[in-house]
Amino acid sequence: ISEERVASPGFAEDFASTSEEDLVSKQLSLPFLVGTMIDAAMPHLRTLDDGAALKSALNVALKCGLKASESTKWSKLILETEKNLVESFVDTETDEVLQVCGLEGLRSAMRHMNGVFIEGMTMSSHPGLFQRDVEGAMNKFYSSLFSPPIPTFEDTIKDPELRKIARSKTAQRVVDVYRELYEAITSEKGGYADLAFLGHDPDQVKTLLSL
Repeated sequence: ISEERVASPGFAEDFASTSEEDLVSKQLSLPFLVGTMIDAAMPHLRTLDDGAALKSALNVALKCGLKASESTKWSKLILETEKNLVESFVDTETDEVLQVCGLEGLRSAMRHMNGVFIEGMTMSSHPGLFQRDVEGAMNKFYSSLFSPPIPTFEDTIKDPELRKIARSKTAQRVVDVYRELYEAITSEKGGYADLAFLGHDPDQVKTLLSL
């Protein structure tokens, strides 16, 4: 449609018209056309491919006369939606990674403990956080570090740069969960008699998960 507009003399920049014709021209202008398309499409943008299609359409409009200043707000809107989609993918994959590497059970148990915590309570006395539970989970996690189960996102994210960002974010969130667990376990409320099972500190895990 944008390309057809270029060939239409009715939309020429120097088209002389009356005030009534100006109103019609404005309503049928390229910015109006693009804005209508994007506003209608945004609520249905569910994948990054959808975002790529909208950006492609916006680029066509730019080649056909849309001013860069007029495209900025739509570009920002599409970019923000893409970021939200990436965050959603990262959330989902982080949960999966934590499940595979053994930390999900500890995270869930600690969240439950925090919800019922009272003065004097220790982690080591809470179901799911007993010494044997924590040791087993940590051993499984450390074993996974030899081949970290961080997803490639190749099936869901085609843009190489966005894939890299998503992988880094996922790895960082795993590190954040480990750091939270590590600091709680080694704190006074941990209550563990022996901490020899903690083979790596959070910074070492971050290094091992660096992508």
